[in-house]
Amino acid sequence: TTGGATWYSKAIEWGMSNGITDGTNPDGAITREQFAVMLWRYAGEPDAYVGGGVPDAPQSHTDAPQSRNLSGYTDAAQISDWAQDAMAWAVSRGLITGRTETTLAPGGTATRAEAATMLKRYMENIA
Repeated sequence: TTGGATWYSKAIEWGMSNGITDGTNPDGAITREQFAVMLWRYAGEPDAYVGGGVPDAPQSHTDAPQSRNLSGYTDAAQISDWAQDAMAWAVSRGLITGRTETTLAPGGTATRAEAATMLKRYMENIA
């Protein structure tokens, strides 16, 4: 067995205990802004993982890049308040790019390809 009711139970428990996720709706689709928030929270976590922390990661919400990094996107105002700092961080570090030249689609469902690309960019550029 995997140690839980589902194959991802332990991962959800870990994510919740480390402040990465609140565990809400784990079977649902994830939005692009939710994915960015999870990466941002993961990057800012202490020595328990990511090889002792990421030097370039925000250590608090006040360390995140300013929203000016998002000004070129016509839908930047659609980013949820709770995701503003994370999206600015992810865009400024090239982890997430627009779906078009001028749109981020923050509330759009992250495709498997987008999720894989964001994880790859994170591992190559941040971790």
